[in-house]
Amino acid sequence: MRKVVGLIVAVLVLLLLALLAGQWLQRSLAAAGLEQVHWQQLRWRDGTVQLGQLSAVQVSEQGRLGLAAEGVRLRPVWRGGPRIEQLLIDELQLVWQAAQQLPAAAVTEQPFALPALDDFADVLGWLPQHLHIRQLRVQLPCEEAYCELRGSLQLNSETQPLVLTAQLDLLAQEQAINGRLQLHEQADSYRVQADVQIPEALPLAGLGQLSGQLQLDLENRGEQWLLHRGQVQGRLEQPQLEALSSLPPGWRPAALAVQVTPQPLSLANWQDSLQLALQVQMHGAIEGQLSGDLALASQPHWQAELSQARLQLSAPNLAMDDIHLQRLELDWPLQGTANAGQLSLTLGEQAPLSVRRLALADGSLALSGVSAQLGGSRLLLPLDNPAQLSLSSPLQVGVQQLQQAALRPQGWNLQGDLQQTASGLRFNGQLAALSGLNAQLQLDWPSGQDWQLNMTPGDIFLRAANPLASTFSDWPTLLSFSSGRVTGQLQASGRDSLQRLNGQLTLTGGEGIYDRTSFSGLNLPLSISLQGERLHLGTQALSLSSVDPGLVLGPLRASGSYRASMDNLTAGVVELADASIGVLEGRVGLAPGTIDLGQSRQSLVAVVEGVELARLFEVYPAEGLSGRGTLDGRFPVSLVEGKLLIEDGRLQARQPGGVLRYRARQLQEMAASNPNMQQLAAALDDFHYRVLASDVAYDEQGVLLLGLRLEGSNPAFQQGRQVNLNIQLEEDIPALLTSLQLSGQVNEIIRKRIEQNYLQRSNP
Repeated sequence: MRKVVGLIVAVLVLLLLALLAGQWLQRSLAAAGLEQVHWQQLRWRDGTVQLGQLSAVQVSEQGRLGLAAEGVRLRPVWRGGPRIEQLLIDELQLVWQAAQQLPAAAVTEQPFALPALDDFADVLGWLPQHLHIRQLRVQLPCEEAYCELRGSLQLNSETQPLVLTAQLDLLAQEQAINGRLQLHEQADSYRVQADVQIPEALPLAGLGQLSGQLQLDLENRGEQWLLHRGQVQGRLEQPQLEALSSLPPGWRPAALAVQVTPQPLSLANWQDSLQLALQVQMHGAIEGQLSGDLALASQPHWQAELSQARLQLSAPNLAMDDIHLQRLELDWPLQGTANAGQLSLTLGEQAPLSVRRLALADGSLALSGVSAQLGGSRLLLPLDNPAQLSLSSPLQVGVQQLQQAALRPQGWNLQGDLQQTASGLRFNGQLAALSGLNAQLQLDWPSGQDWQLNMTPGDIFLRAANPLASTFSDWPTLLSFSSGRVTGQLQASGRDSLQRLNGQLTLTGGEGIYDRTSFSGLNLPLSISLQGERLHLGTQALSLSSVDPGLVLGPLRASGSYRASMDNLTAGVVELADASIGVLEGRVGLAPGTIDLGQSRQSLVAVVEGVELARLFEVYPAEGLSGRGTLDGRFPVSLVEGKLLIEDGRLQARQPGGVLRYRARQLQEMAASNPNMQQLAAALDDFHYRVLASDVAYDEQGVLLLGLRLEGSNPAFQQGRQVNLNIQLEEDIPALLTSLQLSGQVNEIIRKRIEQNYLQRSNP
C-alpha cells in the first residue's frame, strides 16, 4: 500500500513540476514580447523541460518576427532561486518581415530613449547560463524573395554581478553575419560592448546589398547612457532607397558607403546631444562624397544639424531625358538642419558647378565650358508637405561657347536671383553675350500654368560695333552699320516650349551699307508676333532719309507686314500697304499688293510721278545733253528667282512738254560729213517737244531698253518745222551705277566690293 501511495505522490509531484515549468516557460516567453505562442510534445525528462516544437510571433513598429524551434531542452535550477542553467535548441528558424511589407497601422510617435538596464535586471537574470542553438536559420526579405542564412548562436551568462557573452555566426554562400555582445555589471553601472560584421554583401529587400561593421561601447547609469566608443561603417550596393527613386535611372548610385564616428568630446550625455563625424561616399555614374560634422539632439524634440560639410561630385558622362552632360563636377560647402517638420540646407559663399559639355540629344544646342556659381543658395523643405518646397539662389552661369544654328559660337553669361516656392518659379537677372548683346530677364512660372518671360534688350549702339551681326548667324553679310540705335521689349510664354512671342524692336538713326549701296537716316519700328510656328513681322512707319546705289535716292517710306512659318522663314508672304521713294525730285511708288516669296515669280506695279529731266541729266554721264520736263509712268515690276524684271512699262512727259538740248562735240563731228546727221544735230540743238514717251523694259542681266518717241520742233530749224523722232536706247544699269559711284566720293567698303565684283565677272 505504501508503494502505491508513494508512486501516486511521485506522479503528482512530476505533474506539478511540469505544470509549473509550462507556466514559467509561458511567462518567460511573454516577458520577451512573444505572442501567438504554441508548442507540442512538452515533457519533463532527466531534469529538463523538453519541447518537440515551439512557435511564436513578435510584432513591433519595425516589423514582424516569426519563430519556430525544434528539439528544445531547458534545464532549470533552483539554487538561490529558479533560473535556467542550460538551454539547447537543435534547430531555430527566424523569419523577419520589415514594417514596409506589413499592412499600414497607426503609429504613435514616441521620443527615442534607451531603457535603464536596472529595469531589466530581473529579465536578464532569467537568461540561461549556457545557450546553444546548434542550427540557426534566419530568413530575411531580399531583392526577389527571401535570403536564408544558416549558423549558430552561443550565449553564456553569470549573475551577481551580471555578465553576458554572446556570439552569433551566420553564413549563406558568400554572405555572412558575425556578431559579438558583452555585458558587464559594474559597481554602479552596466558596460555594453557590441560588434557586428557583415563582410560580404547581403541582399535585403527595399534596401540593397548591405555589408559593413558596427562597433559600440556603452555605459549605462540609471537613465544616463555614456558612449565610450562607437563607429558605423557600411556599404550599400545597388541601393533601393525610396529617396533615390526620383533620380533618373542613369544617375542613381551603384553603391553607397557610410562611415559615422562620434567625436571624442561628445560622448557624455549622448542621448541628449551627440556630435558625429559623417562621411558618405557614392560610386557609380556619379562619383563623390559628403563629409561633415553631424550633431544629433533629442531634447526637446529630435533635430539633426549638419555643419562644416562639403559635397563633392563628379561624373564623366550623364544622360537625362534628351540632355547629355560630359565631365560634371561640383564642390559645395554646405550646412543644414532637419527635424520632424522640415529640412533646411544652405550652401557656402562659393559653391561652384562645372560641366565640360552639355548638349541636347538631337544636336540642336551644345554648351561648352559651363561654369556656375550657386553660393548662398537656401533650400527649405517641409517634410510633411514637400509641395511647399522653397528655394532661393543667387545664380551665376558662364558658358565659354554656345553652339546653336541661329547663333554664332561664342561665350554667354547669365546672372540673377532664382526663387522657387509653392506658388511657382521666378527668376530676375541679366543675360549677356561676349558680342555685347545683353538683356534684362524676368521669368514667372506659376504652378500648373504657362511660364511668362519679359525680356528687355539693352540699348544697342551700332557706331562702334554691331553685336547683332556678332550674335546671329543669319545676319546678312553684306549689311553693315556705322551708326544707329536699337531698343525694344519682348514677351514670351509657353508650357513645355516657346508657344507665343510678342514685342517691339525699334531702329533709329541707322546708317550703313548694304552690298554696294549706302544709306542713312533709317528708322524702323518693327512689331514681332510668334504664335506656335507662325511668325508675323510688321511695320507702320519704315523710313529712310537717303539711299545711294550710285544715284542718291530718297526719302523712302514704307509700311507692311511679313508672315512666314518658322520651318521656312524665307518663303513667307509680304503684305505691302504702302511704299515710295524719292527719285530725281519725283517719286516712285509701289501699289499695295501681296508678294509670295514661296513662288518663283512675284509681281507688283510701280508708279512714277514727277521725275525731273533736268535732275536726270545732271547725274547721267552724257556729254552735252540737257533739258527740262517732268516724267510720269507706270510699269509692272517682277522678281524672278530674286532678279528684277520690267516688261511693258510706259513713261511719258507731262503737258505742255519741255526742251531737249544735245550739243555734243561727237555729234558735231559726225554731222560735218553726213547731211542727215547735220539735220538731226540742228534739230536737237534746241528741241521743244510736245510728246516724249517711251516703252520701258529691264532684263535679268540688268540691261534697260527704252523705246523713245519724240514729237516737237526747233524754232531755229527750218522755221520750226514739226519733227518726229524714234530712238532706241540701251543702258547697262549696274555698270552705269558703278560708273557713277566711282566717279564720285565712294566708301572704301563699296570700292572693294566693286573691285571684287569686277574680278568675279572677269574670271567666271
